[in-house]
Amino acid sequence: MKNLFLKVLGTSLLYAATTFAQSANEIAKKVHDLPSGKTSSGTISVTLIDKNGKTRNREIASYTMKDGSTDKTVLVFKTPRDVAGISYLTYDYPDKADGSTVDSDSWIYLPAMKKVRRVSGSSKDDDFQGTDFTYDDLGTRSLSKDNFAILGEEKVNGIDCWILEAKAKDPKAKVSRRVSWVNKKTYVIHKGEYFDKQNRLQKTLVAENIQQVNGYWTSLKMTMTNVQTNHKTVYEIKNLKYDEKVNESYFTVSALEREQVK
Repeated sequence: MKNLFLKVLGTSLLYAATTFAQSANEIAKKVHDLPSGKTSSGTISVTLIDKNGKTRNREIASYTMKDGSTDKTVLVFKTPRDVAGISYLTYDYPDKADGSTVDSDSWIYLPAMKKVRRVSGSSKDDDFQGTDFTYDDLGTRSLSKDNFAILGEEKVNGIDCWILEAKAKDPKAKVSRRVSWVNKKTYVIHKGEYFDKQNRLQKTLVAENIQQVNGYWTSLKMTMTNVQTNHKTVYEIKNLKYDEKVNESYFTVSALEREQVK
């Protein structure tokens, strides 16, 4: 009788854990698949704030396009003069049918060198051009790179959220895990925490001014703070347009080389 009880209890716990994991995966997929239009364009105002409160401002032109199942993004620094012309292009691909990862392709153009270089997979956890956002943050991270779990539930500014953990499968990943507070109704992330290789809190994310633009839920302001260096980056999206025609020739390596993207 005792053994039977333990067996039934063990089976119940296993079922509950499996269901819990499936729920976490489902939430992660809905966050990943949030509609964002066939195209978008806008201007990103970037403010860098150092530990002494000194600020630097930058402006980036942003364009996105869905090309079949591939998401293409191009970013071009417009100001100030010392970074103007630096541009970044990335292609994010869907996972294969068997669930395996297809790494994104990314390139960066540095006008001072008149040269495009590929951003390797190992560099995608590096900071993007002095900001506190990484190259990986700018794209769509593959779901197959992480194991997901629900850590609990909590309100953020009165909004019911799941606390969703994404733990990197790669033991060498610079960001070992990400914890996100996901709106239960819209699946928009309201805040996040990022942990380094030693599982120490490294960065925090706060999303603000979340609203529907042309029917698409969008965070128009995001603040990433590196709590280890006390450096902060604020992204504010302006003049955002969805589903309007963009120049398809912008989304090519040759367009970066010719400094064609405006």
